[in-house]
Amino acid sequence: MPSVSPIIIESLRARMDRVSRRMAIEMARTIPVADGVDGGSAFGSEVLAACREGVGTLLSLWGESRPPSHFELQQLSRMGGRLASTGVPLDAILRAYRVAALVIWQHVIEVVRIHPEIEAQSVLTAVGPLFDYLDAISVAVSTSYLETRERTRREQDRQYDQFFAEVLQGTADHEMVAKAAAGGTILDFPYQVVVASADDTSAEATIATAWMVVGAQVALYQSNVVALVPAQVKIGTLQRLLRVAVGTDVIPWDLARGPTAQGMPDVPAAVRAAKDALVVGQILMPENHLHDARKLHPYLGWLHDLVGLQGFVEATLGAILARERVRNTPLIDTLDAVLAQGGLSEAARALGIHRHTLLYRLERIEKLVGPWDHPDDRLRLELALRGYRLLRALSEQSPKRTASLSGIA
Repeated sequence: MPSVSPIIIESLRARMDRVSRRMAIEMARTIPVADGVDGGSAFGSEVLAACREGVGTLLSLWGESRPPSHFELQQLSRMGGRLASTGVPLDAILRAYRVAALVIWQHVIEVVRIHPEIEAQSVLTAVGPLFDYLDAISVAVSTSYLETRERTRREQDRQYDQFFAEVLQGTADHEMVAKAAAGGTILDFPYQVVVASADDTSAEATIATAWMVVGAQVALYQSNVVALVPAQVKIGTLQRLLRVAVGTDVIPWDLARGPTAQGMPDVPAAVRAAKDALVVGQILMPENHLHDARKLHPYLGWLHDLVGLQGFVEATLGAILARERVRNTPLIDTLDAVLAQGGLSEAARALGIHRHTLLYRLERIEKLVGPWDHPDDRLRLELALRGYRLLRALSEQSPKRTASLSGIA
């Protein structure tokens, strides 16, 4: 294979500093320096060093008639990774490398003009490796750039999640807030807290993408996707955005809305209320897919006093529960149907039994718990039934959580 003319190689070697400076100047003009990045002498020196390294490697390739090694390409692609971290677009970087190659080619043309004795074949031999070299560097730079951007993105996501967790649990300080604001995460209270029954990063990404248009801050937190949504945004708007994002009329996650947080000190309590509303709502109102902590407030305290709730359930329904364990008669379901339905006929149809069977069971129930003609007694039974359902569901979901409770499951 014909080799590159030694005259071209030696000429470029002798003028390496001048050619490298020219390359650095042209590359610096081509690369737009991102806001907040120092484009002064340090940056210029870094570009110049990369140009000198690139010219030196090219001279070795010409002199040895070989392609660049993997190690050489890795070394030459470092600038691409460095620029990726500053936010410079990839196409601008590749354009700058093409400009640098053009500077070298212009020098080759100048050498040929001065030295007409250089054979045409030798010039053509220089062209192929030069552009192959440019292609190889472009691939290496693109790979380094994309890898760096991915690492940067993952680190930004990690920092965001960490900051968001600090905010939600009430441990974020002013320094954290300022640092997050410098990175583009600015909290603008008041926010309403919305919790979704989603527990994976895919759901988090979908919800975050859907709600980013309304300025929501979204992250995965304690097995749920939690969002701080500007207070003026309506919950119906959030639901519509989710339906568009998932491409279906049915949103795959239940939502719970907590109180509005006027400032960071209010956030932890609002998050707890929303998460509690989600738990209680899914158990007591499974037919609903949107739960409001304000409407479920009387029940939320039960989650934090399960022993007290069990005492209330036992005092109200204990006799029925004991009878069911011995006779295996569905008295609890019967009582629940009677209190929920408008009349005995409706209750009998809901249970799938004859009206006489229902009346027989009601006699048994009244002997065990007494009459419930008074509104207060009826309300007490209704609350006890809901408390029983809540305890039983929690026990089935997490046996350890209710291991100290007996007679519920």
